[in-house]
Amino acid sequence: MRAVITRALLLATGLVALVFVATAGFLTYAHAAATAAEADRRDTAVVTGVLAVSADPDAVRGTIARTAAGAEGRLSVVLPDGTRLGAGRGTQVASVEGAVVSVVPAAVSFPFLPLLLVLGAAVPAVGAAVWLGHRPFTPVLAALRDLTTSVGRRVRLRGPRELEVLAESIDAASSRTAQLRAKEREMIADVSHRLRTPLAALRLDADAIGPGQVADRIRSAVSTLGHDVDRIIQSLQPSDDEAATCDVAAVVEARMAFWSAHAADQGRLCEIDVGEPCWVPLAPDALGAVVDTLLENVFRHTPPAAPVGVSVVRHAGWVTLVVEDGGTGVADPSSALHRGSSGGGSTGLGLDIARAAAEATGGTIHLERGRLGGARVRLRFGEADSHHEPASPRAWRLWQGHP
Repeated sequence: MRAVITRALLLATGLVALVFVATAGFLTYAHAAATAAEADRRDTAVVTGVLAVSADPDAVRGTIARTAAGAEGRLSVVLPDGTRLGAGRGTQVASVEGAVVSVVPAAVSFPFLPLLLVLGAAVPAVGAAVWLGHRPFTPVLAALRDLTTSVGRRVRLRGPRELEVLAESIDAASSRTAQLRAKEREMIADVSHRLRTPLAALRLDADAIGPGQVADRIRSAVSTLGHDVDRIIQSLQPSDDEAATCDVAAVVEARMAFWSAHAADQGRLCEIDVGEPCWVPLAPDALGAVVDTLLENVFRHTPPAAPVGVSVVRHAGWVTLVVEDGGTGVADPSSALHRGSSGGGSTGLGLDIARAAAEATGGTIHLERGRLGGARVRLRFGEADSHHEPASPRAWRLWQGHP
């Protein structure tokens, strides 16, 4: 902001200084021209005064020689008999007793020295004007600094009324956001708690089915769902473990054990390539929820025979998780990447959960066309203990529907 103000002041004062210097130069030149013209008029008056008394060529010639214009060869007199006295052949300026007086206007040079003096005075004046011009903006800049350092607390400003109103609006928006987040957490906690009763009934029914491959998968799915509900409830509680890390490769392998079996039941080709261990600053449960969310989207919104691929790549301080499918792609990429909006009949929270996890590590989410022909979700996580710059800008590239 200070740089913007400085540029504006420099532009304004520079234009004023330019007009001032140009005006001073014009006035100085006009003054010099007027002075030269006045001197020529005086010389002409002297010569015409002599001609009024006597037309003697010697007297007139001597008078011409004593004038400045005559000494410079710019003044001449033509006597009634046609005799020309003096070297100048200029414009007629007077006629006395049949004699004609003419003078060549003096050449006036541009006054560079006075102009340089004016310019030398204008430069420090511009500097002083810029310095003084910053003073009225000091309260504004101080208020803006307070705004930039007020994240997570109420804004108390003492400055221009407009900025005070802005601070009040920011406080009101922050309070409203906090209320909405608290309401959302309460709703999630309430829904999760209510799910425990039907989950308990499902667990009893699964145990009553007896042995078998299908029964084992049902029990595994019910157990996973119960674990997810417990994890949601636990995530709503304040946590002091902000240094949690996890191995992306290990978490993906663990979760794909379940999803691979599900893919086999549907006859769906499932490609998995996790590579070497790579650690990111996320809790294992949080990353597991991201993997489950992305795979659930694939299984819900693509045909059973559509292939699915999951890969993990570590490179240059980033860990990239890619989930792609052979479906029809994303019909509305803009809606798919906005919280609570979905064109597929779902809650619209899946990709937003993945985006939040990636951005929590300084990374990004990208939605594009994959090599299998459908959508590809590419999550880039900042690697743990890697001092790299955050992704800039934090934005996602939309899937355009073209290869």
